[in-house]
Amino acid sequence: MVHPNQGKRAGGEDWAGDKAAATANELIRLDQALIDLKLSEGSEVTLFACTCAEQQQNLALALTDRARRWGFVTATLSLSTHSLTELDQVVRAVIEGFETAGRNGERGLAANLRAFARRNPTEAAARFARAAVRWGVAGDLTTLCLGLLAADTSERCGRRLEAWLDGIELGRVEPNSALRGALTERTARRALVEFTRLVRCLGYSGLVLCLTDGDHLARRPPRQRERAYTLLRELIDNFDSGRGMTSTRLIITGGERLFVGQTSLRSLPALASRIETPSTAAPPPPHRSCAQAESDEGPPSGSRPQPVEARARRALRTLIRVAQGLPPTEAVASMSVGHERIDAVITDLLAHARLAGSVFSVLEGDYGTGKTHLLLHLADRALAAGHPVFRLNLERLNLDLGNPARHYGRLLADSELPMARRPTALEWLARATRSPATCGALLRAIEAVAVARSEASIAAKRVLRITRGTHDVPAGIERFLGGRDLENKPGSPVHRRDAYSRLLLLTELFQRIQRWQGPVLLIDEAENLYVSGVSRAARRTALRSLAFYCGGALPSTCVVMTSTPRALAKLRYEAGELLHDVSTMGNSLAAEDAEMLSRRLMRLSPLAVPALAPEHRAELVARVVATHAAVRGPGWPLEVGPWLASNEPPRVLIRRLVDELESSWWRHRRAGAAQPGMDRTAVQDCFDPAAPDANGHG
Repeated sequence: MVHPNQGKRAGGEDWAGDKAAATANELIRLDQALIDLKLSEGSEVTLFACTCAEQQQNLALALTDRARRWGFVTATLSLSTHSLTELDQVVRAVIEGFETAGRNGERGLAANLRAFARRNPTEAAARFARAAVRWGVAGDLTTLCLGLLAADTSERCGRRLEAWLDGIELGRVEPNSALRGALTERTARRALVEFTRLVRCLGYSGLVLCLTDGDHLARRPPRQRERAYTLLRELIDNFDSGRGMTSTRLIITGGERLFVGQTSLRSLPALASRIETPSTAAPPPPHRSCAQAESDEGPPSGSRPQPVEARARRALRTLIRVAQGLPPTEAVASMSVGHERIDAVITDLLAHARLAGSVFSVLEGDYGTGKTHLLLHLADRALAAGHPVFRLNLERLNLDLGNPARHYGRLLADSELPMARRPTALEWLARATRSPATCGALLRAIEAVAVARSEASIAAKRVLRITRGTHDVPAGIERFLGGRDLENKPGSPVHRRDAYSRLLLLTELFQRIQRWQGPVLLIDEAENLYVSGVSRAARRTALRSLAFYCGGALPSTCVVMTSTPRALAKLRYEAGELLHDVSTMGNSLAAEDAEMLSRRLMRLSPLAVPALAPEHRAELVARVVATHAAVRGPGWPLEVGPWLASNEPPRVLIRRLVDELESSWWRHRRAGAAQPGMDRTAVQDCFDPAAPDANGHG
């Protein structure tokens, strides 16, 4: 972890020149990072360790001013007045007050939409609607934007936007309203994702959000601090361009307390693993997740940022994600070796799920061996074959794993569908119900399911009853299938069955309307069933839910769970007793087939994550180098020998190797070295900050 005072000189020298040089170096890195994010359409989180509050403010001012020159919109908030535990208030402040370039730059969404209408006087709404399709965005905020661009509804939608930002659900009080919800703590993450895409629809390059005074996170009470750190970890993970933020950089500045101590970022291991500095390579490359605002890096260079060719977009996203301490979600095979046996097993699992109703398997490996990477590899294979992918992460059992009614919405929010940009199930519902043609097809499919005899028909009949009693059929369908009414329900049998039947209905609708295969359900980090503080009663409740997901109740489904060998052994040891308790409890459901899960756990042969043989390690290093060369160009020097002798887990090895390669490339960029085989001048002109795009933005 970077220490805020690391590299500080003794003797009380004047740091003014060093601070200026450090800021200048960081601005050059920012130029490169923003060009990469604009092209890759991804996002990243960067933390800066500063020595004082004044330095944080000056750094934020310099970074956001530079970002606006590159056509990004910016917002700066203090974590002393805005808490990550109240993300809806953070999102509201960003939407209402973001800044744009120019002396008369518009602030906030409403003002920027008016400016967009002035630039496009004859077809503003139509042009924005086409851009929304291009960026795969749909939802309440998009609906409000289209209303603000229409001359006959502009004034009324301005008031609606204010009410929506205030958390008022207008769909409940206005007949035939196209708005389905409001900005709340529950919807804030989706609203932030939607907003970053709307920024691109308006013609800007992306969003730079700077949060200062990060030490206030470390001063929060334990429960609030854990929630804030968990949300930060989720924002880091929320990179993928299909499901997450688009062309976004989140910058957090803080002092020593944020980075060092029992209440620092280190207190949440999952977050600490993502922001650890992977190597000591210097100078820091543009996408390192943690950096210092002061360093002995030397004077800044005069080199301009180097754009990446469009054909390398996916490889660039992979590099940025790895630099953030995350496994890649695209081009996964480019960083996978020695998994031919598991590849064959994946093929068999998907085939058996289609034939036998459902299959269940466990992927076994110690921490850092690459279990999550293999799950992503499986997800990539499943999506390519037309299978929707759902995820349940057991990182925090207090997120209602034992209450399907409450985690149903998160299950949909963390899903991926086999479509362009890989939208979530919630995004699919938003789009489907906002188009008369697709909503009609959806309603007909629900009617067809309702006449069948199945668990899914229970939910289908409920949808039809609800829609008959509402003035807004599309909103009723979206609200029901999205589970908005379930989030505060207790874990009683009636609500658990309700959640299960809705999931069954949704997967059957996918098959009927989209012709997709049965879903793939990935359950990650099952070892957290056995971390300290988790009681047998909590595990029994969790196993009740897992008995549904893993016990064969979901038809044509492939379920894969990851676990460490030790945790799996403990689970098998006590599963008989715990699952027997589940099966004999009076409030258990027939769909929660505890006996089937017990038999499957006892009989299955876990898939062991293969250890990296020397030849596999050599191949992995070669693939990482090739991926980096596809983005930055070949020829950056690297001593390969130490990497082949390393015993580090694959995830750590890949991250350190990418960091070293990026640092080597950046060092040569600073020295003015040319990239072999590429004429940068012509490409750079396309990214010149002074060159406006089609909408007049720089």
